[in-house]
Amino acid sequence: MRVFMLLAKLMMLAFWLTVILSLLGLVEVPNPQRLHLIALIVLGVHVVECLLMYRKLKKLGSTGLHLLQVMVFGVLHLRHPDTVRAINQAL
Repeated sequence: MRVFMLLAKLMMLAFWLTVILSLLGLVEVPNPQRLHLIALIVLGVHVVECLLMYRKLKKLGSTGLHLLQVMVFGVLHLRHPDTVRAINQAL
């Protein structure tokens, strides 16, 4: 499970890196409008996840760090075994 989560997080980092480099014009992508639309949708979903999980993440401490990880990784951070265990212990 941890290997899958690590690979999924690396893929999400690669996605955001591609989006940022595309916005800066450093990487050519076949359809930049579609990539940017997908990035906006993913960003919106991650904002909703932050809003829904704020109370639980606040109980863990380092709220800013957890919110940043949710903004980058989304549900991959929330469903990571270490995060789930910490949230359950905090409740």
